Amino acid sequence: MNTTVYFATNRQLLGDGSLPAHYAGESGPAGQPGRVTHAVGFVEGTDLAQLQAGRLARIESVAADDFAETVQADLSSGRNLLVFIHGFANSFTDSITRAAFNREWLAASGIPAADCSVVSFSWPSRGVVVNPGDVLGGIALGPMTLALKLLGITASPLANAYFEDQAAAAASAADVISFLDRLRPAMKRVQRRGGRVFLLAHSMGNWVLEHALNRWASMGLPSGVLFDEALSAAADTPYAEAGRGPAWLGHLAKLSGRLSLYHSAGDQVLRLSQVVNNVQRLGRSGPTDRTDLTRYPRESCRFVDCERLPDTGPGLSLDSSHQFYRRIPEVRDDMARVMDDRGAGGRVVL
Repeated sequence: MNTTVYFATNRQLLGDGSLPAHYAGESGPAGQPGRVTHAVGFVEGTDLAQLQAGRLARIESVAADDFAETVQADLSSGRNLLVFIHGFANSFTDSITRAAFNREWLAASGIPAADCSVVSFSWPSRGVVVNPGDVLGGIALGPMTLALKLLGITASPLANAYFEDQAAAAASAADVISFLDRLRPAMKRVQRRGGRVFLLAHSMGNWVLEHALNRWASMGLPSGVLFDEALSAAADTPYAEAGRGPAWLGHLAKLSGRLSLYHSAGDQVLRLSQVVNNVQRLGRSGPTDRTDLTRYPRESCRFVDCERLPDTGPGLSLDSSHQFYRRIPEVRDDMARVMDDRGAGGRVVL
């Protein structure tokens, strides 16, 4: 299976951008001209049956600040658009191959609206669960820390990689705004011809989105609908602010025709994240005030409980419960129905 992934990244280039290794740099000063690189990646060998991502075979059409004109034409004239923001511990290559997998996974639902062109924003995650230099210090903390070290979400120092990613995600806010602003004309052209535009953020990708949307609101940027549907999966962000749901959900609702938040109390990664951050995570339960229909009208907000669904796919691990959106067909099919402008509103239990 071969997949085209349009992407933007605020990773500093270590070359001309034609090779994956050129994107190994961390982010530089946010919001500077030329900071966001745009290009097209080609992924080969995605295997949905084995739930395996493919290989990033080549990169073309590298450009600073915006997609090349020919790429913009491709984005505007083809399928519906799916904008994807990845989570914690994804290298640059991971962010592209995961976007390719998600495109093929959703298309495999058989619902035409879910057969999209995919655009990935790759923020500068370190791409590791545990920093190698932190392992010896983590071992000294005892058996429980050692048992959790493969997740990197434990007491310091094994959580260092997690916190570094968290900081990089927050620091990417201005660049995500720039990316969405540059992509807006292509999205509008798709919508004008009757197509639809979707946003999918997974895990710490929602932390990126939270900081970007809060910044968006503070800057007074346009609040018209950008996305026909916004999909949040396993959000690694706080579930409350001052006793209410986080403000960024309201900002996202204003930019979206409908918001669907997929959560699971059985998400073991978010259970550990909750311990580290000392606050319940949005992706385990939804916002604290999710029953408030004045804030979350049924016609425009969905809270989808995925806890009861069994994962019978290959390669089960402790991380699998955090990846339910791309492992369990029932979740995939609900997302696809939403992309087709169907699906019950309000609280949904799959």
